[in-house]
Amino acid sequence: MIKKLSNSIRAKGSFMAIGILFLSCFVSFALMTTLFLVLYHGDLSIKEAHAVFGSFMFVTLFLCVALGGSLLYFAMGKISEPIIRISNSAKDVAKGDFSVRMDYKGNDEIGMLAQNFNLMITELGNMEYLRKDFISSVSHEFKTPIASIQGFAEMLLDKDLSEENFQAYTNIIIDESKRLSHLSSNMLRLSKLDHQFIPESTRPFSLDEQIRRTIVLLEEKWSRKNLDLDIDLDEIVYTGDEALIQQIWVNLIENAVKFSAESGTIWIRAKKTPDKVIVEIKDQGIGIAKIDQGRIFEKFFQADKSHSKEGSGLGLAIVKKIVEIYKGEIDFASKTGQGTTFVVKLPFRY
Repeated sequence: MIKKLSNSIRAKGSFMAIGILFLSCFVSFALMTTLFLVLYHGDLSIKEAHAVFGSFMFVTLFLCVALGGSLLYFAMGKISEPIIRISNSAKDVAKGDFSVRMDYKGNDEIGMLAQNFNLMITELGNMEYLRKDFISSVSHEFKTPIASIQGFAEMLLDKDLSEENFQAYTNIIIDESKRLSHLSSNMLRLSKLDHQFIPESTRPFSLDEQIRRTIVLLEEKWSRKNLDLDIDLDEIVYTGDEALIQQIWVNLIENAVKFSAESGTIWIRAKKTPDKVIVEIKDQGIGIAKIDQGRIFEKFFQADKSHSKEGSGLGLAIVKKIVEIYKGEIDFASKTGQGTTFVVKLPFRY
């Protein structure tokens, strides 16, 4: 408690003021006494001595105030100096310079302010990097299909184009248009989730039936790769936005299908505990490289570039955001060449 108090600016200021006051009074009293002893003559009357002493008192009081004020002004300057530096640094940050740092080692409130200021600058710098990276990624994601559509549309103007090529180019334009539409929808969905999204329709529904419907919805994709689905679902009634939560299973199962080899197996489990739902989706796919595992929930990040045309890199970012809205958790384990397992935990109370 004493150590904490001694590190407080209020305590330091109080001790400093008391010290300055004591020093000023002591110096002034010593000066007054010295002057009185030097200038006092024994032949002075009591009235004259009182007059001389009164003059000395006035001079001493003036010196005390002047000395104390000067020392206090100097002391307050030392206290306010780091605050002024922080203020100037804040102006530099406002201009976009995120390299500035406060070098203040004190353990008082200003030291805490300097540490938090440095932390804020670091976070702002990271946000600026992510913003630029996001803009770059968005530009790239939109530029590729637009350039493809433009190129093949120009080729359709060729009067000598064969019927076969005409159909092929038209299908490419349709596919790229769908990709653009899917990308735009995902970006709008993610933007909505990022801006304090509140579930629109919260009601009880059968979560196990929802997962089964999602599997049927994606049947064309997993049957095309001759995948075997091993399903084990408890009967679970969950309260939430049904359409929003379905996005979790659509994205995770679609990813499992996308990265699975032909004739592989996907395991889907849903277990109910007293306080939460645990859903596990496991595949035998290519897995995620260790170097990429820390970034898979980033917007537009795609670990496997060979599948970049099949997605926008927003699916897992959307999944994570939805899980966070419901105060849940999402974890994964993956080994290259052996597959990936995603585990989603959604609490019944959020």
